[in-house]
Amino acid sequence: MYKCFFVRFPLCSGNIKLYSPYLMDHESNPDMPLLADGKIVFFKTKNSAINFMHNHFRNVSYNDEPAYEFDTETFIKNVRTGYQREIVIDILNIIFDYLSAIKVENYPFFSRKIIYDFADYTTFHRDLETYFQSHSQPAPSELINFLYWFSGEIAHHSILCSRRTLSEIIQGKMRLSPQGDNLSLDDQSKNF
Repeated sequence: MYKCFFVRFPLCSGNIKLYSPYLMDHESNPDMPLLADGKIVFFKTKNSAINFMHNHFRNVSYNDEPAYEFDTETFIKNVRTGYQREIVIDILNIIFDYLSAIKVENYPFFSRKIIYDFADYTTFHRDLETYFQSHSQPAPSELINFLYWFSGEIAHHSILCSRRTLSEIIQGKMRLSPQGDNLSLDDQSKNF
């Protein structure tokens, strides 16, 4: 069974915030956003996201915590200062899950291995400044550019759930399990 969290993404310099169901299965499947036809599904409000998930997926439980804020400004500040490395690793983990879900393999600025090595270091060590002093990549400026690139990739590979797109999303292929075949909502509702 998946547990559904919600991630709030600020777009357009933070003036618009959209919600993405973020599905976690601690047993066998990787964490991932809700997808329709290979695109990340966003909602205008957390309540509309919850209602959609309640109406269409029976194998999902919900976390009552406030939505996790994908805060680009805090990420940038903490890459530069290293003050709260937990924020850096949390955001990097979300980035990795979302890029994996939309099947983006190649990263700009540095190799995937370099950013994964940085994430591993950040997970287990407190001092980011030491990492930047001993490694030429990724530089803090490259991480910030990577974050902006990621925001563009997400915008490019997304669909906003609205009255106009709802039927497209429902008729499209929804995916909860990256291991199995895509199932339409009708097929899923027969199974639950």
